[in-house]
Amino acid sequence: MPTLKTEILGLQIKINFEENERDKLLHLINNFKMRLNEFTNDDARISKNTIMFLAALKAEDQIEELKNILDKKEEVKNKVLEQKSLIEKLSKEIVLLKDQINEVNKINSLEYDSNSNAIEEIVKLENILKNIQQKILSKNDDRY
Repeated sequence: MPTLKTEILGLQIKINFEENERDKLLHLINNFKMRLNEFTNDDARISKNTIMFLAALKAEDQIEELKNILDKKEEVKNKVLEQKSLIEKLSKEIVLLKDQINEVNKINSLEYDSNSNAIEEIVKLENILKNIQQKILSKNDDRY
C-alpha cells in the first residue's frame, strides 16, 4: 500500500492509501490545508490544536448543512412522487370519466334519434287525424 507524506501545520504526516484513491486524497488534503489557512494568523497566538478544532467545526457545520439539504431534497422527492402518483390516478379517472361521457352521449344521441322518430310519427298521426276530422266534417256538412 503506497504512503503519502504531507505537512500540515508544521507536522509531517504519513498517510497510507489505495493507489486508485491517490487523486482524491490529494484533493482532500489541499482542501483541508485551505480550510486551515482560514484560521491561521501571522502573530501565532492561536495554537495548532485550536486551528485544527476550528477547521473541524467548520467542516462539521458544512456537513450538517449538506445533510439538511439532502433531507429537504428527499422530502421534495417524496412529495414529487406523491404528486406523480396522484396525477396518474387522476389521469386514469379522467379517462374513465371521458369514456362514461362518450357512452352517455351515445345514449343521448340514440334517445334523441328515437324521440325524433316518435315526434315524426306523432306529427304524421296528427295529420292523419286532421284529415279524418276534415272528412268527417265535410260529410257532416254534406248531410245538412
